[in-house]
Order: sequence, then structure tokens, then C-alpha cells
Amino acid sequence: MTFKKVVNIGIAVTLTAFTFGCNVNDGDDNETISPPDNYEFSRDGSSSVAYPGQTDRLKMLDEIDSYVGKGDKGEELSEQALLDMYENKDGNGGGNFDFTSDRQLKNKTFPNDLDNNFYENLFAQASAASKKGTQASNGQAGLIARADGDNILVDANGREFGQLIEKGLMGSVFYHQIFNVYLTDDRIGPDVDNSNLEEGKNYTAKEHHFDEAFGYFGAPVDFESDWPESRESEAKFWADYSNGSDAELGFNDILMDAFIKGRTAIVNKDQTALTEQVDILYEKLELLAAATTIHYINSTLDHLSAGEQGEAFHTLSEAWAFANALKYSPRRKITVDQLTTIQETDFGDNGNFWNVDSKGLNKAKSTLVEIYPELKDVQDQL
Repeated sequence: MTFKKVVNIGIAVTLTAFTFGCNVNDGDDNETISPPDNYEFSRDGSSSVAYPGQTDRLKMLDEIDSYVGKGDKGEELSEQALLDMYENKDGNGGGNFDFTSDRQLKNKTFPNDLDNNFYENLFAQASAASKKGTQASNGQAGLIARADGDNILVDANGREFGQLIEKGLMGSVFYHQIFNVYLTDDRIGPDVDNSNLEEGKNYTAKEHHFDEAFGYFGAPVDFESDWPESRESEAKFWADYSNGSDAELGFNDILMDAFIKGRTAIVNKDQTALTEQVDILYEKLELLAAATTIHYINSTLDHLSAGEQGEAFHTLSEAWAFANALKYSPRRKITVDQLTTIQETDFGDNGNFWNVDSKGLNKAKSTLVEIYPELKDVQDQL
């Protein structure tokens, strides 16, 4: 299974038509629709789907990731540039984005991470490490070589800055917004307006909120299992990792089916059917993060066995970040204490990758399989 690095965001955003009609469904208010093949919904002949804010934030993270990658090449990183991109200063990331937007990542970040300045601290540490130009060692941030001759920039514990920032924001912004904002009763519950169109738009508030959750998933509207290799780059961030484990667990069809049926239920004003699909999304998106964590634990075990320390730190950084994403679900099966043990003990005593060994990695893997038994039969294939 290949987990392709996310590059060149190009999500197609369906623009909403400006209309002042008030009927929720095509045709009569009492008419119901069947789930369409793709995530495409319309009213009066025009699309009723829009999530431009989500598309902008996916593009922002892609460009932040590209910038942080310069540190792996030995270039100095600017702490201020990273802060400007995170806050989207002046609408173009302080001149670092190749597009303009009035959105940002910072104000959508999980509150605890925001209060703890988690990303600001990472930016400062990454910048300082890049300016030293030193080789990493236990307790010393710097560069460490990978098997292919490239380097990664790591902190004093061997954690790769690029992975902590990119995969971290996938969790604390994208996952958090799906789980704790857009799939909640405050946004799609029975009391949310689903009768009147928002002013100047072709969607109700409830429709739009659900579309925004879908936007953070990062999938093309026709995403499905057996996704063609020629279109792999169209699946972004979480959708990309869904595709990575689709052969073993069928995530693409499962998640798209739930998104499409959930949006259909909103059109049909069927709260019971909507709740059923939301339950599936909470469960399967959490399972996706757990499966991806195991995938990277497996990769780390292979690299440690081959004596490839730089590669091991690279994949272990991804495992750490995907395990960390599990904490953002309010319905998570895994406890915070279990996650802390995985991150701070199993992945190396005191969270130090320089101390990691196969025993700890296998223990973390066993913990995840026990909590998520659906992964038992495929744990070694992920």
C-alpha cells in the first residue's frame, strides 16, 4: 500500500448559484430524492453545494507543508513566515501564498492547541533548528539523513517538524472541525434551519454545514473505492489516507456513502437517517486514523530492522501525529491516557524517538488493535 504525499492542491469547488427561491428540494417540498452517485446536489437546476472556505484551508496547509519542507533541504525557515501563513496575514499569508483568501487556519484550530500555542511553538523550534544547520543527535535538533540521501529536520526528540505540522493541522483543524463543529447538533441538529435559503445562496444553513464537513475530508465529488492511480493527486489529506488503506478496509466507498446519504437525508428532512450516517462518519473516520497509525508503526518497524534511523524517525513522526488525531473525536474509543502511553512511552521513553525499540512499537500496535478490533485481520497488511 502506498501512502502518497499530498501535493498541489487542486480541489474543484462547486460554486453556488445566486437564487432567491425557497424550496429545499428540486420540485415539490414533499418530494424526496434518492442518494445520487456522487456528492452533487442541486436546486432549481443549480448546484446547492459549496465549501470554498474548506478548499482554501486545504490549500493553505499544502503551501505551509511545502515551505516547511525547505528546512529538510538545509534552508533556513522564517518563524514569522510560518506565523503569517498560519494566521493568513493580509489575506495572502504575508505574501507566502500564491492565492488570496479571507479565511485562516489559526481561528479554526482545536481550542486547547490554540491556548497552548502548540503550533507557534513548533514554528519557533523549526526555525531555530533550521538556522543551526547541525546534524541531529539525541537531545539535539537538526538534520538527519534518510535512506535515499535526503534529510529531514527534527526536534531534540527526533520528531520531524514537517510531519508534526502538516499531520498535526490535519487533526487539530480538519478533524476537529468535522467532529466538534460541523457534525454536531449545533450545525446539523433538528433545530437548525433547513427550510429557508441563506441570503443570496442556493442552500439552507443545514445543507451548507454538512457540505463544509465534507469539504474538510478533501475528496473529489466522485471519490470511490478502486480509485484510479491517474487521479490519486485529487484526493487530499484525509481522503488521500482513506485511499491509502482502501484496499484493506474499503474506506473510500464507506465514507463517501455516508456523506452522500447524510446530505440526502438533509434534503429529505429525515433527521433519523441523517443521524445514522453521522454515526458512521464518527466511527469510520476515527478508524481511519487508527489504521493509518498502525500503517506507520509497521513502516517504522521495518526501518528499525534495516538500521534506517532517518526513515524510522520519518514514519514514526507520522504515526505520532495520526495517533494524536484520535484525541479530537468526542466519541473516541481510545482514552487520553492510552494515547499518552503510546506517544510518550511506546514511541520512546519520555516521548524521545531516540529511545524507541520494536517492543514498544509492537505494544502500541497491540493496544490499537485491541481497541479497534476491526483492524485485527489486516494489521500486518496496513
